[in-house]
Amino acid sequence: MEKAEPIIRINDLHHTYLRNTPLEAVALRGVSMEIDSGDAVGIIGRTGSGKSTVVQHLNGLIRPREPGKVIVDGQDLSDPSLDLRKLRQKVGLVFQYPEDQLFERLVGDDIAFGPRQMGLPLEELRPRAKWAMEMVGLGFEEFKDRYTFSLSGGEMRKAAIAGVLALRPKVLILDESTSGMDPRSRKELLGRIRNLHEREGMTIVLVSPNMEDMAELVNRIYVLADGKTVMTGSTREIFARREELRRYGLGVPQVTEVMHELRSRGQPVDVGTLNVEEAEQEIWRILNS
Repeated sequence: MEKAEPIIRINDLHHTYLRNTPLEAVALRGVSMEIDSGDAVGIIGRTGSGKSTVVQHLNGLIRPREPGKVIVDGQDLSDPSLDLRKLRQKVGLVFQYPEDQLFERLVGDDIAFGPRQMGLPLEELRPRAKWAMEMVGLGFEEFKDRYTFSLSGGEMRKAAIAGVLALRPKVLILDESTSGMDPRSRKELLGRIRNLHEREGMTIVLVSPNMEDMAELVNRIYVLADGKTVMTGSTREIFARREELRRYGLGVPQVTEVMHELRSRGQPVDVGTLNVEEAEQEIWRILNS
C-alpha cells in the first residue's frame, strides 16, 4: 500500500532575518522535516536553534524563500497566490504566551472571533465555540459570558487555545505554549491536547524545552541546532541517545535520566523508558530476573 503524502513537508529550508542589512541574522540553514497527517511530533533545540522560525513558516507568518520548500496539505507556501486566510484555518498556531492573543471582552466572543471572520452563520458559531471550550476544559455555560480579564492565568491560556481550535484546524502547533504553567495545569492541558490527537485525529506539533512534555505527548522528535535538523527519530530513539543530546545542550526526561544512570552502573535496563510506569516495569523485570 502506497504511503500517504505527509501533511507537512519541509525541504532544505533557509531563512535570514533582516537580510542585506547590518543586522542580518541567519536563523535557518537547511531544515528538513516530514509530518504525517494525524501524527504528534515534537521539535526541540536550544534557544536560537530556529524552532519558532520553523513553525512560523507553517501557517504563513513567514513565507519561504529559495532555497527551500514548505508544503502544507499539498499547498506550496512560496506560491504568491496562496490564500493565507484559508491556510490559517487549516494550521492553528498557539504562541508561547497565548493569553496575549485574547482581545475581546467576553470569553465566548473571543473564542468565536475566528469562525466569525470566516463568515460562518450565527447558528454555527455557538456549536463551534462550545466544542472548542469543552476540548480545553472550559464549561460553555460557565465561561461564555465571563470577562476575559477576570480569568486566571491557566484559564486565559485555555481560552486562547480554544480560540484557535474553534477554527477546526487540521494541524495544531503549540510553540512553548505550556511554559510558565504550574505542573498540575500543564499536565491537565497536555492531557486535553492528547485527547484532541487521539479522538479527533488532529495533527499536533509541539515545541517545548520540557522533555517531560515531549515524553508525554509526541511519538516523533526533530532536534534542531544552529538552524539545521541534526537528529530525528521516534521519541524513544531520541531519548535513548542521551550523549548526543548533551552535545547539543539538551537533556532527557528525569525518568529516562535515571535509567541511563542504571545502565551506566551495569544494569541491563531499557534507556528508552519514558515515564514512571515504564520505569517501574523495567525495575521489576530486572529484580525478577
